[in-house]
Amino acid sequence: MTRQGGRATAVHALQLAGGLLAIILFCLATLSFVLPLAKAFSPLFGGGLPTSEYGILRLARITGYTAKEAAASTLLALAAGLPAAFLVSRRTFPGRKVLLSFAAIPLCVPPLIVALGYISSFGMAGYANRFISLFTGGRNVNILYSFGGLVMAQGFYNFPIVMATVADSWSMLDTEQADSARLLGAGEARCFFTITLVQLLPAIISGAITVFIYCFFSFMFVLLFGTTGGTTLEVAIYHAGRSQMDLHAAASLALLESSAAFTALFFMSKAEDAAKRLKGLSFRGKSAHPLPLGKTEIPLATAFLLVIAVFFVMPLLSIIISSLTARTGGRRVFSLAAWKQILSTKSFYRAFGNTMLTAAATSIFCTVAALVQALLLTIPPFKKKAAFRTIPLLPMAVSSVLMGLGMTMLIRRGHSIQLVLAQTALYWPFAFRQIQSCMAKIPESVHAAAATLSPHRTDRLFRVILPYCKRGILGGAGFCFAMSCSDATLPIVLSLYKFNTLSLFTYRLAGSYRLAQASASGTVLGLCCTLAFLLSNRMKENHGIS
Repeated sequence: MTRQGGRATAVHALQLAGGLLAIILFCLATLSFVLPLAKAFSPLFGGGLPTSEYGILRLARITGYTAKEAAASTLLALAAGLPAAFLVSRRTFPGRKVLLSFAAIPLCVPPLIVALGYISSFGMAGYANRFISLFTGGRNVNILYSFGGLVMAQGFYNFPIVMATVADSWSMLDTEQADSARLLGAGEARCFFTITLVQLLPAIISGAITVFIYCFFSFMFVLLFGTTGGTTLEVAIYHAGRSQMDLHAAASLALLESSAAFTALFFMSKAEDAAKRLKGLSFRGKSAHPLPLGKTEIPLATAFLLVIAVFFVMPLLSIIISSLTARTGGRRVFSLAAWKQILSTKSFYRAFGNTMLTAAATSIFCTVAALVQALLLTIPPFKKKAAFRTIPLLPMAVSSVLMGLGMTMLIRRGHSIQLVLAQTALYWPFAFRQIQSCMAKIPESVHAAAATLSPHRTDRLFRVILPYCKRGILGGAGFCFAMSCSDATLPIVLSLYKFNTLSLFTYRLAGSYRLAQASASGTVLGLCCTLAFLLSNRMKENHGIS
């Protein structure tokens, strides 16, 4: 009896120590967000004035250009995402599962890698230009390095987000209302625009605002493509804060950017609330099963899938092709030279090791911080406070450039831990959304039984809540690991002394026009992110709660 009591005491002590450590990490993650953000905005209250280069008119032009490219990219993502959502949710055809799997691409393939793919496909020496030169007498066409090229890359890169968001709702739609309308004589077009589209509108808005925010914060695409005729807020903040050391201008730009992002997030939260209410009213009956493509739909579906293959699949495949070929005698031949060069470079292995360590630390910190926040929202005093429910949204409205700039201003000569803390401050809400979703599904009867049978609250946490949330914890950890691996913006902005990551290593190769080697390094980076994402999903499935 004494031995059992001592073991129980030891277990309780370990649980308390684990809980205390989790709270410390949560506080550290909170400070890692608040302090750099306050430091980045501090020049606005220092009494200084904006420089002539970043006057009000210049700020307005940059903001307008950023909003224009984000809106145009979002419209393109909608134009591609809505037909794709219809195909994967309502029709069966060869390649349906492949198209559906594209939903994971924006989550697990870094923007840097996709940007390299678009350079290989649509750059001045890309495959598309080589094909066009056959009809223009060898003259190249500027497809990519323009406003249209930026919109093309961002729109097609993010269209799977719209597809996945809308297809999920479309597949669950109750067809009772539409069927009743058809019986009353309404045509297919009228049924779609007056019933189906209204039911899907919250999901469409939610997906569109998500894409808008991603494009509004776009950094790598703009930095690599070097668009002419304007710059974005994200790039302007980087140049003002890092190149020109104009901290007042950087803070002014950041205030504009964050205000716009907060506004977009506000509307997204409203759309999500509307979607929940809509599901409660309209998703009552049985949803329709997917049908084979009709004869009149086959040509349109084929043309659409061909467009996706050219503007989405080809850039991804071109990365691998570029890493396995070399130009010899005016034509490309199979070659492993790029792989041999990067695999014989010590800096590649150092960058790979740094990436894995940084991603692991960021993943752990994000998961713990997200778990503590999710637990706080289950406690009545915090559950009723609207401020605590909005905390997870705040980092989503702050860009990586702004966070990196604030970190640099806070600690002049930093360490790799800066990168981990900055990534944790920005990425933990993504883990929170998965953990909180699982926690909300725990039955009240389980909570009541655990409260009755558990001797301590910590015992209930470790024996009941954590096992039930295992899927969300594993999914959030894997997602944050992949996001940390793919992050090239924070390593660029922080400029850590003698510290390299795989994404930064790839970016520098691309910047020095060593595209084949950059593609080889990017392939490794893409595989790491994809494997982390797929592994987390597999672990979620294996640890599902029945």
